[in-house]
Amino acid sequence: MKNNDLKDVFYLKYPELKQLTKIMRVFILCLLCSIQFLFAENSYSQSARVTMNLKNVKLAKVLNEIESQTSYLFIYNNKVGVDQTTTVNVKDKPTAEVLDHVLKNTNISYSMEGAHIILSANANTKETGATQQDRLVTGTIKDKNGEPLIGVSVAIKGTSTGTMTDIDGNFSIKVPAGKTLEVTYIGYVSQTLNVGSQTSFDVVLKESDVNLDEVVVTALGIKRAQKALSYNVQEIKGDQLTGVKDVNLMNSLSGKVAGVNINASAAGIGGATRVVMRGSKSITKDNNALYVIDGVPIFNANKGGLNQNNEYADQPRGEGISDLNPDDIESMSVLTGPAAAALYGSNAANGAIVITTKKGATGKPKVTISNQTTFSRPFVMPDFQNKYGNKTGEYKSWGDVQNKYAYNPSDFFDTGATSQTSATLSVGTDKNQTFMSLGSTKANGIIPENDYMKYNATLRNTTKFLNDKMILDFGFSYIKQKDQNMMAQGQYYNPLTAIYTYPRGEDFSYAKNYELYSDALGYNVQQWKFGDQGLGMQNPYWIINRNRMVNKRDRYMMNVNLQYNIFDWMNVMGRARLDNSQNNFTQKNYASTHQLFASETGRFKSTKEDYKQAYADLLLNINKYFGSYSLSANIGTSISDMRSDESGVDGASLMIPNFFAITNIDKNAPKTRLIQDGWHEQTQSVFANVELGWKSMLYLTLTGRNDWASALANTSNSSFFYPSVGVSGVVSEMVKLPSFISYMKVRGSYSSVGSAIPRNLSIPTYEYDEQGGFWKTNTYMPITDLKPERTGSWEAGLSSKFWGNRLSFDMTWYKSNTKNQTLKVPVSPTTGYTSMYIQTGNVENQGVEITLGADNKWGNFNWNSTFTASYNKNTIKQLGKYADPVTGEMVTLESISQGGIGASEFRLMAGGTMGDFYVKKKLKYDDKGAVVLNENGSPELENTMDKVGSVLPKWNLGFRNDFRWKDINFGFLVSARLGGIVVSPTQAILDGFGVTKATAVARDNGGVMIGNTKIDPYKYYSVTGQTEGLLSDYIYKATNVRLQEVSVGYTLPSKWFNDVMKVNVSFVGRNLWMIYNKAPFDPEATASTGTYFQGIDYFMQPSLRNLGFSVKVEF
Repeated sequence: MKNNDLKDVFYLKYPELKQLTKIMRVFILCLLCSIQFLFAENSYSQSARVTMNLKNVKLAKVLNEIESQTSYLFIYNNKVGVDQTTTVNVKDKPTAEVLDHVLKNTNISYSMEGAHIILSANANTKETGATQQDRLVTGTIKDKNGEPLIGVSVAIKGTSTGTMTDIDGNFSIKVPAGKTLEVTYIGYVSQTLNVGSQTSFDVVLKESDVNLDEVVVTALGIKRAQKALSYNVQEIKGDQLTGVKDVNLMNSLSGKVAGVNINASAAGIGGATRVVMRGSKSITKDNNALYVIDGVPIFNANKGGLNQNNEYADQPRGEGISDLNPDDIESMSVLTGPAAAALYGSNAANGAIVITTKKGATGKPKVTISNQTTFSRPFVMPDFQNKYGNKTGEYKSWGDVQNKYAYNPSDFFDTGATSQTSATLSVGTDKNQTFMSLGSTKANGIIPENDYMKYNATLRNTTKFLNDKMILDFGFSYIKQKDQNMMAQGQYYNPLTAIYTYPRGEDFSYAKNYELYSDALGYNVQQWKFGDQGLGMQNPYWIINRNRMVNKRDRYMMNVNLQYNIFDWMNVMGRARLDNSQNNFTQKNYASTHQLFASETGRFKSTKEDYKQAYADLLLNINKYFGSYSLSANIGTSISDMRSDESGVDGASLMIPNFFAITNIDKNAPKTRLIQDGWHEQTQSVFANVELGWKSMLYLTLTGRNDWASALANTSNSSFFYPSVGVSGVVSEMVKLPSFISYMKVRGSYSSVGSAIPRNLSIPTYEYDEQGGFWKTNTYMPITDLKPERTGSWEAGLSSKFWGNRLSFDMTWYKSNTKNQTLKVPVSPTTGYTSMYIQTGNVENQGVEITLGADNKWGNFNWNSTFTASYNKNTIKQLGKYADPVTGEMVTLESISQGGIGASEFRLMAGGTMGDFYVKKKLKYDDKGAVVLNENGSPELENTMDKVGSVLPKWNLGFRNDFRWKDINFGFLVSARLGGIVVSPTQAILDGFGVTKATAVARDNGGVMIGNTKIDPYKYYSVTGQTEGLLSDYIYKATNVRLQEVSVGYTLPSKWFNDVMKVNVSFVGRNLWMIYNKAPFDPEATASTGTYFQGIDYFMQPSLRNLGFSVKVEF
């Protein structure tokens, strides 16, 4: 066989490797082009920076050292006095800056011509006329981390002339000959700059006792001084997300910020994460946070995550935000309030997470390679019994004591493994910087045959030209993702229904032989003798091997940002982003699959979903100082266009058994259907943000935005406006405070954010009736007047720092009311319709967010600690009234049912919460208070509608600690949720099947005691232990405390690697210890990112305990 043939066979077996090879080829080409561009920009830029420390040496020795470190060659004659003595101590500085320093106060001048530097002697030692005149001095001022400092005072010493740095830390000022510059900034040590002949400075300010002015990324991706903000913004650096990685980077945010409720998916690796800020606000719309990447909102496609709202459940899928490579993230700014996100549009009512990705950096090329490998096991599981078996011919384990077979349901689960590998390259000059990365994630879940794969490729280039007046920032990302047999909960296609309930007196090896060959049919059929038990049950190994569901996604994101600096205080910026993804979903049910899901010959479903988002905006940015006053303004317009198209076929019957192709689908079968669906929406906007400052201590911020949303077509309101106003004041600069208070700021804001009605509500649409096989029109009354949903929010806060930067405290109080809720209510059939839409209701969220930080250092030992706490009270203030369309009478909306499971439901009522859970059954008691038993001795139930609690938490806490001693680092995170309830229909069903520890204890005790009545365990649990039974017995406190993250690392001595690389090795863990929990499952896991069906466990996949290691190499 030829080599090419071998290669083709290899690629057929591993097709994803062929795709990865293509990606790598493209990246190598981009890298070569980038390097070529770098050299074309300045052929000497790579060797134009020098490092030296020479004391009292001749100038000739300095020149020789520069020649040895660079490609430059000095040319001069004997009139140039190179025997002069000088001292120089520089590290990685441009050659021109070094020459400015060593030739200062000499009679030597220089000029740079390509690779040559020509030295010449001046006629006299006095400064020339050019240097005696005012000269333009420019520079950049940053902190020790390289972050630009805004509003730094740069003044000519001894005069009132000065300027301040702009949003990027840049300044420019004309300086007379012989003058020096004084640099001052609140919280930093002042510096004096001796100008001499030097015209450019890179200044790094050293912190004083406390850094009083941090820069954060806020709305529209704009950097602003923390002290000027009138709302709460919490920033998380990228290394805080990658210390203990998760495939979905949102899970790494849990417990680290206040005011955010994060629930990891029960679907396991790669599942969608629920992220809700300051409580649920909308009764009918999505309450998840908005995601913004580099200033541009993204569409977080999540088709599978919202549909887990019943006992059957769809297959879950990942979400758009989980596609990102955590190693591409520079930082995250968490904007929990609508005031902080008011410039982002209608989704800003839920808060926003603003993600800033990495750019290339100037200086030497930097390569980082990292890998984290973790192993997973189930974290929390029900308590089972293996003492009592089943009776002959029965499935339920209500038989006698058995010791024939030892069965442990946890043996079904695999040890999952996840490997995340990333390689990044950062390279650049002062004019051009490039960042590139490749990422790979391969994972096997704890359920056999559950696999996940993701490849990432990213390229970003930033270029300055036209004398640095124009900046072009271009980025491209490609993601290839595949998941197989992702499962969250539900009874359909769920192997856990059989795994958990399997008869304790049966040999489980029977189930492992899940198929047998049928001579009559000529193919393998499912082996399962126990029936479906009313749960759609099948052989668990048949489900994972012969009911395969595979989802593949290809996604590319391309963005461009072009900025032109009109003046040093004004620029215009245009941005555009394309975000396209294609999902291909296939489902293969082999012949003899349960008849609920397929015909006797099998089933094949194939769909293609295309999501496309185009976004563009144009901004005018102003950052100007007028003496004691400052003005920062952003004025712009944007357009966002999103569409979704889905097509495919669902063939419930195949002509040839187990041949999965569209051409083999029986198109005349009753359940065969063609699939076509989609939507298109667009929003056009104008917006403005104005910030006025006075003496860097008092700020007023005003914002306004107007949206024209396509969802409002055919309504009386074609657009809607929403404003915000905020003030902040640095108290420590206004009045003298006790010496231990280093910094104190107060702030307050109000915002009113609008949210458009659901798409297509105002446009006549058709719905296909799959049962009847025909199209039907809307059945709700025509809508005459619809307004946007609107959230009004108040916020007030206090930020302070004590004893330098050793202790910090931040507290925020907020209150929001969401009105104009769009609700659907029934109407009389005499109207010709079945329902109508009304706009009413008022949902209030009120709470506090607290962050307490400590940062202490003793010699080589450093301890950094952060405690976060958030409290939220959710209240439905009113559901409202509406006019009956027939009688005109006012009707009070008493309650709204939001579905549930079995004899339970979520019910909304005025005075309650959006998480109130009600049960519909209770035990029946006689007049004497005894449980009523029927003639068989079984307890009787009666109908009721009792509220048993709310699934919403009261408090969310996080306690993060990081310790470092020399090259050893140790960190851990403890998180807690206080308050609320959860319910486990799983436990109810397991009790009914007699497989739980509780049923064994009841049998050991001779019965279940209810008051003074002892009831036979089988008769009691057969009535109460089911979804239609006594679910009030299966309500648990949701309070839980866990050791969420642990990392222990060691940075190997650099001398082992000749000082050319830095290597860190760490042991990492997630969900290592459930310190406190009363529920039989993880209360923080969720099967849905939707508002309802939270806190319900219905054969939910257990959450994961992860333990592994990571290696990071930098050179």
